[in-house]
Amino acid sequence: MALSTSAAVAARPATGTSDPSPGYVMVEGHRVVEGTTIGEWGKTKDGELFSYTYKAGEAKPTTAPAALAAARCSVYISDVKFLGGGANAWFQWETSQACSGSFGSQKLQTQMWRSSWSGPRGYHDWRGTRSTTNQFIDYGWSSDCNDGGGTYTYYPVMKGYASGIGWGPTTRSDNELRKGCGTREP
Repeated sequence: MALSTSAAVAARPATGTSDPSPGYVMVEGHRVVEGTTIGEWGKTKDGELFSYTYKAGEAKPTTAPAALAAARCSVYISDVKFLGGGANAWFQWETSQACSGSFGSQKLQTQMWRSSWSGPRGYHDWRGTRSTTNQFIDYGWSSDCNDGGGTYTYYPVMKGYASGIGWGPTTRSDNELRKGCGTREP
């Protein structure tokens, strides 16, 4: 994937292995970095919505109704990385969602956020995937750095959607980066 200084956030299906290795654990049958925040939401067989978070490699909350779920989805977002330099610098991260039960079709959205005096702001517009009936989706994303436009704290967020459940909670990366990339993507 070629990156330029133009305003572009690219999505690509990511490939991986289902075998855990040191520092990784299996979540919903997929390899995830241990300690990553997992957001899980769904609908019980009685039609009640639920939502909670936990860390990969740790037990789910004791109140988690997974056994009673008619449909559920789990989302996770990788740590954000900063690559390149100067006018050719960019952020890179990965988003994943696994759904089971009567979830219908699923998709996800992501956005880079940055700090401001009044709270987080979008560094670019929300970008998303197409709907699919696949049980697992995994995409890589990038966002160009507007070099020299002011120093802020940056981190990506994501939210998932399943037609049989609705939108899940906004989940952010576990890390953030302080960089001089300005207030908006170039």
